[in-house]
Amino acid sequence: MKIELLAGVDERLTGMDERMTGMEERLLERMRDMQTELLKAFLPYQEQARLRDAALEVRQAALEGRFNTVEGRLVEIEKRLFLNPPAA
Repeated sequence: MKIELLAGVDERLTGMDERMTGMEERLLERMRDMQTELLKAFLPYQEQARLRDAALEVRQAALEGRFNTVEGRLVEIEKRLFLNPPAA
């Protein structure tokens, strides 16, 4: 009788282990699916951010070039004024 009870308990535990393994596999698959969906959802945003950053870098480079030009011209004006001050 005890042996039959132990065999029944062992069968139930084995069945529970199999069900738990199946649940774990399904859960992992759903988690992978969710991860894939999240990555797909963020891909367009990431692409837009990359394009926006590239455009900002181009604008910043243009502004730095213009600033350097103005600064160079200002230095030339200051040199002229210091070498040949206007008559007061």
